[in-house]
Amino acid sequence: MTKKEALQIVFSCAASYKENLAGRSLLFVTTDKHKTVRCLEVSFDGSNFLHMTGFKLNKKEISANNFFSMCCDKRLSESDFEFAADGTTEMKMRVLPGLVQKHLSAKMVGDYNLSQPKLYTDKLAGSVGACMGFVRNGGKGRFVPNTVLEGDIRSMVKGSADRIVITYRKQRGDALYIEIVYTAKKIDWTALTLPEEYQYLPLP
Repeated sequence: MTKKEALQIVFSCAASYKENLAGRSLLFVTTDKHKTVRCLEVSFDGSNFLHMTGFKLNKKEISANNFFSMCCDKRLSESDFEFAADGTTEMKMRVLPGLVQKHLSAKMVGDYNLSQPKLYTDKLAGSVGACMGFVRNGGKGRFVPNTVLEGDIRSMVKGSADRIVITYRKQRGDALYIEIVYTAKKIDWTALTLPEEYQYLPLP
């Protein structure tokens, strides 16, 4: 992959990220094999986008927020970055377009099993082809994205992955979720009991 090709992908993905995820939160409602219902909330900022690209910036004055703005405006140049030496930049370029969707193209979530020695992340959300990793953000307690991975999420989580049955999206400043961006097939919605704090959520 050339730097020019990588820039084309990143510019396109930045536009999708801005439209679908930046400044927003997603709420995944999941069930495990025992039908236990859980919820995972994740939040997205412009500054998170750099981590998803695997780009190594050459200029210290380019902050993570600046990087996102430069990608949205197509101002980033080939001299501004290098590829990671271990090949992860090219890997991220392959999977990123499918992940910067309004529901991340995610059908499963789970706890990361440390299968890749150099990678630190806490939660994974994705499918059989790719997933996004999330870490807890300091004392605020919210999960934010810090990486994207190629491969089957089921081989990268502890135990078995929980199935996402429905995904909601909202602006970060909004109090409640009302927009549904993904629903799984063949779900008996009348049998789904949501946790108390989320019982206001609309169901299909």
